[in-house]
This record gives sequence, structure tokens and C-alpha cells, in this order.
Amino acid sequence: MDGKAKLRVKEALVAHLEAHLRATDAAVGREDSAARLDPDSSFSVDDQSQSDEAGDLGGLYEDVAERQHSTVAQAESIDFAPTSEIRPGAIVVLDDNHYVVGVVSSPFECDGVTYEGMTTDAPLYAALKDLHPGDTFTFAATEHRIDSVS
Repeated sequence: MDGKAKLRVKEALVAHLEAHLRATDAAVGREDSAARLDPDSSFSVDDQSQSDEAGDLGGLYEDVAERQHSTVAQAESIDFAPTSEIRPGAIVVLDDNHYVVGVVSSPFECDGVTYEGMTTDAPLYAALKDLHPGDTFTFAATEHRIDSVS
């Protein structure tokens, strides 16, 4: 995979992460709005309970959004230069599965290929570190082969 292809993968990854962040930000807004009660209106105990619950959910969504902001920033800062070593910014093809090393991400598409993020603290990364294309290793009681690293 050449440098231009890797940059398209990076752009697709960042766009994917930003889409998740926008959805979370929208959820925060909905929950914050649901948590607000008009102090000039009368409201029932159920209204107060639902407001409290929405406020709690809003706080949880805010925590998720904060982590997602950090993940987007991390993805943007990773060096996606071509490489032959497994490190952040590398794209590893393992048993026909494509991984972007250095950031957590659910599966996303780029140029017709599905990729998934892999953090450097993932157990799979620890098993891959220092290996090269063509190497085999055992992980979770299954033997795997590294098809390529770029």
C-alpha cells in the first residue's frame, strides 16, 4: 500500500470517528435538553425523576464524547507514513483482516476494504509487536499469519 492509499485510510478513519463524535454530541444535547425543567411551570414527581435520569445520561454521554474527542485527536496525530514495522500508523493485514494500529475504532470502510482500529495496549498488538510480514504467531489459541504491513 502506497502513501496516498494510507492517507485515504487515515482520512476515512478520522471521518468515521468524527461521525461517531457528532452522534454522541447530539445525544448529549438531547439529554441535556430533556433534563431541563421550566422553573416557572409546575411539574410532577415523574417529570422530576425523568429530568434527573436524563441529566445522569447526559453526564455519561459527555464522558463518552470527551473520550471520542481524544480519539479523534489521536487519530489525526498518528504518522501514517509507509512502514514495514508494526507501530502506530501501520496498517496490518492479518488473516485477510485489515487493522490500523494506534487508535481504537469500530470497523470502517475505505476504497472497498473494511478496517478496524487497534490500540497499542491491545493484547493483539502485544502479540504482533516485532513481527514481520509472513510471520506466524499464536493468539487466543489460534495460529495467525501476518499477510502485510504498510
